Amino acid sequence: RDLDDALALLQTDFGPSSRYFPLRGRCFSYAPGGEFSYELCPFDKATQSGGTTLGKWKGWGDGYSVFEFDQGAHCWATGKGRTATAKLECAEENVVLNVDEPEVCSYAFVFGTPSACTTAHVDEARREAGMPPLAQTPAGAEEEEHDEL
Repeated sequence: RDLDDALALLQTDFGPSSRYFPLRGRCFSYAPGGEFSYELCPFDKATQSGGTTLGKWKGWGDGYSVFEFDQGAHCWATGKGRTATAKLECAEENVVLNVDEPEVCSYAFVFGTPSACTTAHVDEARREAGMPPLAQTPAGAEEEEHDEL
């Protein structure tokens, strides 16, 4: 079993440079109030309160910006298994930001994670803070400012 687990781990696509690997084995809850709460477990499954499986990990969608889940619990309204997607957004912490049901038994999560942040996101945040983008900071600039020789 350990060998099978290791092989499955090696075959899993954790995104460019395995940047989504830290999400493996973790689950994130969303309880907006009302009748349902949700749980997103990247690379595993998405569920709704009561243990209803919304889908099992299928893979990536839209490049590496969406988690896709399929083969969820049977939906009486459609006669098919439930499905879910999780759109990934750059955020300071791992958090489910929203869950919607745009179609019957098809769920759309919005998941914020630092793993989705790119250099462009960092540069934008620095610009908004009045700082130069990292790519444009001259090498050694800090050393020159503090060099007293």
